[in-house]
Amino acid sequence: MRAVRFHPRGVRRPVVRPPAVYGDSDSPRHATWLELFFDLVFVVALAELGLFLHHHLTPMGLVQFAGLFAIVWWVWLAISYYCDTYDTDDGLSNVVLVVAMFAVIFLSATIEDSLSGGSFAFAAAVLALRGITTGLHLRAQYLDTEARPFVLSWIGLEVLVTSVWALSLLVPEPGRFGLWIASYVISLAGISVVYLGFETIVVQISHFPERLGLFTILVLGETILAVAVGTSVPEWGPRILVLCASGFAIAVAVWWLYFEHFDDEVIDRVLTDDGDWRLARQEGLSYIFAHYPVHAGIIAIGVGVEAAIEATLGGTTMGLSERVAICAGVGAFLLGSSVAQRVIEPPLGLDDRSLAARLGVVVFLVLLGVLGEGLVSLVVVGLVAASLAGLMTLERTGGRAEQSPARVEI
Repeated sequence: MRAVRFHPRGVRRPVVRPPAVYGDSDSPRHATWLELFFDLVFVVALAELGLFLHHHLTPMGLVQFAGLFAIVWWVWLAISYYCDTYDTDDGLSNVVLVVAMFAVIFLSATIEDSLSGGSFAFAAAVLALRGITTGLHLRAQYLDTEARPFVLSWIGLEVLVTSVWALSLLVPEPGRFGLWIASYVISLAGISVVYLGFETIVVQISHFPERLGLFTILVLGETILAVAVGTSVPEWGPRILVLCASGFAIAVAVWWLYFEHFDDEVIDRVLTDDGDWRLARQEGLSYIFAHYPVHAGIIAIGVGVEAAIEATLGGTTMGLSERVAICAGVGAFLLGSSVAQRVIEPPLGLDDRSLAARLGVVVFLVLLGVLGEGLVSLVVVGLVAASLAGLMTLERTGGRAEQSPARVEI
């Protein structure tokens, strides 16, 4: 595999890259303060997505939430990828990122009505952010590098995807939704084609795993918020206290199951793999995109915990949609994190026994969500928390030394 890094020499003035981004260095690279601020702004969008699911807690609402979250997550992913690959230290880039942060705030305000008469405003907000991302990538055409075909192909993909999304503003519903899907699918397919079609690519010292980990912390905040709301109600008593404790235990377990296997160098190894570079990049793409169910699932967990608290306060049992929200949320997290963590090499990667146990818990959660009619909230949340605690115990006591080097081929 041929991979190149950019260097200050040969770079025209419109783009200035810090040497630490592409230079040969053993020092880890971390998110900048501005990137952290950018992620913080997305908390507003995440909260609105959680409210959307809470207000539309039906089977169709779950599907709609999954679609809206995919689009918002896609926007965050695109800008974060640019910052990881073409990180700049010039004033223009900083100003543009700040403008993007304000656009995210506007996007957040359009989420609730995005599928019920407010699709134009939502599409316009996404277009503004897509336009910013495309404009940033266009600056890369000034770079003199052996990876120029890769860079130009990526720029072409950005322009195509943004153009298809822009076209959706001219088409009424439901055709507008169809163009949203088309733009999204073109983006995902195009990323795979570009990364697997060029042997010579841009190789940066990546901090993308860190960014994904930070985003995981942000979405966990939704579950913590649900627990905080439960402990603040005037009617709380022993049942509510135990329920909130169980919800918090779920958040802690999710945090542990994710970060116990965290590897901040996984993307670096993928980009510099000297063996089967196509397989390595496929695994890298799997690692990144597996975080969609991880993050969407955690949001659903928070909504499910909040619904459980409300059902307990109202003296009712959890309905099908409420049970599915928390069970499907945990299941999505377990499946997504398992795919991502199987890409990671031992001893940090997920071993065969732990993978089998996680799949077993997913099956249990499906049965609990579908067949748990009549169970009170405390029992449902308690069973979910207990199953995750069992996974934590198994993976902790299993020991990394016993892990098999076998890996799943995605």
